[in-house]
Amino acid sequence: MKLTYNTYLRYEELTRTLHAFASEHPGLCRIESIGRSYEGREIWLMELTNAETGPAAEKPAFWVDGNTHAGEVTGSMAALYLIETLLEGHGSDERVTGLLDRQAFYVLPRLSPDGAERYLTTPYTLRASMRPWPEPEEEPGLHPEDVNGDGHILQMRVEDENGEWRVSEEDARLMVPRAPDDLGETYYRLYREGVFKDYDGFERRIASPLYGLDMNRQYPYHWQGEAEQQGAGPYPLSEPESRAQVDFLLDHKNVFGLHTYHTFCGTILRPYSNRPDDEMPEHDLAVYKALAERGTQLSGYPNVSVYHDFRYEPKKFITGTFDDWAYDSYGVFAFTIEFWSAARSAGVEVEDFIEFFRNPPEEAQLKMLAWNDRELGGEGFAPWTPFDHPQLGRAEIGGWKTKFTNQNPPPRFLEAECEKLARFALSHASTAPRLEARLEVEELSPGIRRIELIVENTGYLPTNVTRVALDKRLVKPVAAKIELPDGASLVSGRAEVELGHLTGRSALWGNRWKDPTFFDGLPSDYARRVVWVVRGEGPLRVEVSSERAGTLRLGTG
Repeated sequence: MKLTYNTYLRYEELTRTLHAFASEHPGLCRIESIGRSYEGREIWLMELTNAETGPAAEKPAFWVDGNTHAGEVTGSMAALYLIETLLEGHGSDERVTGLLDRQAFYVLPRLSPDGAERYLTTPYTLRASMRPWPEPEEEPGLHPEDVNGDGHILQMRVEDENGEWRVSEEDARLMVPRAPDDLGETYYRLYREGVFKDYDGFERRIASPLYGLDMNRQYPYHWQGEAEQQGAGPYPLSEPESRAQVDFLLDHKNVFGLHTYHTFCGTILRPYSNRPDDEMPEHDLAVYKALAERGTQLSGYPNVSVYHDFRYEPKKFITGTFDDWAYDSYGVFAFTIEFWSAARSAGVEVEDFIEFFRNPPEEAQLKMLAWNDRELGGEGFAPWTPFDHPQLGRAEIGGWKTKFTNQNPPPRFLEAECEKLARFALSHASTAPRLEARLEVEELSPGIRRIELIVENTGYLPTNVTRVALDKRLVKPVAAKIELPDGASLVSGRAEVELGHLTGRSALWGNRWKDPTFFDGLPSDYARRVVWVVRGEGPLRVEVSSERAGTLRLGTG
């Protein structure tokens, strides 16, 4: 089958698509459920590799997931696009063929299937799960609702001489903050479209959302409770979705790199969220920057540190995120990809992403409205329309249809976003540690053989992948094991040998001297040698294994 990337698939459509891929390409992929969501939906994962060259578990693997947050459905479609790119490219695209022959991919398109289904089938938005949190029932106050029945939850404006907002002089659709000395004009109060629960006719309280869980605050890395960080849940990995994801990774130590797909601002984010760059090992920081810069070259997305450039509050840090856990506790280079920027599409240059979304300049908003008119035929913004609100009286309803203008790309722009970030995924996947080995046999005397094994890492990343993984012993060293035929014995050497970890080409990035004129060279830590002396005849078998670089098997005739 061939997907058309101009729509967002619901859960059943997503399920059928994944099973169809597995049915049409049985030698390249298989589908499994790694658990069930809060409401009982299967959490589907696609394993991709060329089965003829060995099982996925014995190859270095690259992980991609999407839709951690319910409304960020672009992630699901981008994950499907990557799956289809791999399946269609095997046998015709040299890079894709090599990757699937030598490596594996684990792709989980939709981590929050319950929330995504609500997002796609109703006017509502939510952060992640359908489990009420932190309270079991709605609290008093304003709750989002499609009060005029147009299928969208927009904004309400109510005329009020003491209101905080006024109409822009440049475009009557745009509401801008009232200046401190504004007097004598028409002003408004702005609210999310909805109704007030337990309204007493006076107090207009804004209620916290009923579904307040944030799956990307759920992970064990420096987890904080609700008092410190909203949405984190009662304890780390309390939700079946995040727990299934982490359990799978802990059961599959062959993953060496990770992308997690989110929206929105068109940015490549890297750890740490709560620590400055100078607290990261020098090698890891250099490699992170090299990988991220390559991602920028391929996608056009800028790359930033969450700690330095993506804080929601200047003096408060995000914790409990998936990419931080994947880097610091699992030991791989992990990126959060924030797909899509409506502002950038409208020609707006954004330097501070968080501040822009909190307080976008009027000029930028005018450009975005012009982009909506030009590219979307005006469909992304609903004009202000009078409405008699049951509690507020005379009001107007209008504003951005945010789901598929700001939070996710309008369908016509979806495929282009998926394509350019698939390039980054393939690029990062190409950096895997890669074991190569050879055996040399020398007959020393009748019935006595010298067996020499040479093992090299010819990949970019070391077999430990990150310095953090090495320091915390998150990854086992490379090991070699010789199997002797019946009646044979070892004269010297041990049957099982630990080789330590092998560096890759990324060792250069941890070196401060990159001017070739003054570069002294690097030691041959990318290779190891093992020598056995064997008494006896018959074929020998040698296995070389690495958790992150895969398994090789060699033998003599």
